[in-house]
Amino acid sequence: MRETWHLFTYLWRAERRSQHGLVGLALFAITTTYAAYQVVRGRPDPTTWNALAWVMLLFTAVNGVSRTLEEDRPEVLAYLKTVVNPVHFLVARTLHNSAVLSGLSCLLTALMGLLMGWGTLDGPRLWGFLGGMALTSLALGTTLTLIALIAARAGAGFGMTAVLGLPLVLPVVLVSTSLGSDLMHGVLVSDTWHNFAFLGALATGSGTLGVVLFPYLWRA
Repeated sequence: MRETWHLFTYLWRAERRSQHGLVGLALFAITTTYAAYQVVRGRPDPTTWNALAWVMLLFTAVNGVSRTLEEDRPEVLAYLKTVVNPVHFLVARTLHNSAVLSGLSCLLTALMGLLMGWGTLDGPRLWGFLGGMALTSLALGTTLTLIALIAARAGAGFGMTAVLGLPLVLPVVLVSTSLGSDLMHGVLVSDTWHNFAFLGALATGSGTLGVVLFPYLWRA
């Protein structure tokens, strides 16, 4: 746990040294939301609002996780292999990406509320939707981080992450869309608990798979 936390703080320090990375992601989220607002021209119906929210989060997540960080350089990676446990590295990278995606999901939701209204979300259902966004960010971060590390190791970059990632995150998107649809149509948060459980299970499953497979990739 101590080594994982140290790697996590190292990743954030690396982000601060290259602030254009986070700023670029925030601008991407803002631009995407504004483009969606121009397309719908006003306040969309709840179903459209829900679909736009999850689609924009998905593409923001793929764009965010696929970027190259400092530790992806061959010389830095060669050093890390000699001093870092691969499982700790994977967990720290996953937590870092999930935290970034959670912040971006909150930004996307706030911008959508500002430009296109909140649909039928209010009170507990709004907080439930934000919780679903955060849990979806964790599931996406867990899955896409492993794929991005595989792509970086193979030297394939963004293209391989997108090709391999989209089919694997499809279950996450389907469950998230179902969760948002329930909340938009007046279902209580307590009555859609199974969607939260599914998202948690998908995140746990992806994380477990990464812990099993990534050490072999690390030593390759």
